[in-house]
Amino acid sequence: LNRDICVTERLEYVSEEELDSYRYSHPYMYKRGLTDDIVELFDIGYDSNTDCITFPIRDIQGNTLFVARRSVKTKFFNYPQGVEKPLYGLYELSYAYNFDIGNYPDEVIVTESMLDALSFWTIDKCAVALNGLGNELQFKQLRDLPCRKLILATDNDDAGMKARKRIRQNVKNKIITEVIFPEGRKDANECTKEELMNLEEIF
Repeated sequence: LNRDICVTERLEYVSEEELDSYRYSHPYMYKRGLTDDIVELFDIGYDSNTDCITFPIRDIQGNTLFVARRSVKTKFFNYPQGVEKPLYGLYELSYAYNFDIGNYPDEVIVTESMLDALSFWTIDKCAVALNGLGNELQFKQLRDLPCRKLILATDNDDAGMKARKRIRQNVKNKIITEVIFPEGRKDANECTKEELMNLEEIF
């Protein structure tokens, strides 16, 4: 494994003390279909000062680069100004599969948002999130992932289709397929678990 797939050089990381201040549950987590196991694995929390769910963004070693937030009342997402977004979920993927001893998934699902990625994890499918339409760092990380296949599950809209096209253009060393969401569903988090388990997959 190339251990540089999610390494960002920096002098400081988010402290454990700060993360501990967010380690509270909130009904919004479960309203969006998350489970206790997923909340624990991804260390999802709640910041009462901003009334937001917190998502630690980590490098492959588990260092927290920054904390992303999602309002429990609106669709507002917040990222610290000026950060370069790595793939969300790389550390958790490496931890869950135990990359250190050579256990790797055959395929990884790529979504647009963190909640979409977590929706797949609730049905035991591993996923990472772009938190956008993809950047050069993320394309490199996708190329370096120790899997043979990527399944593109970005949103069912023009931006999501643009993200899929960008990944196909920039990641040439993987088998790439796409999913088709059911009619009326924009993304994975809008789907039921049964729908997620039976998504149509195309090349």
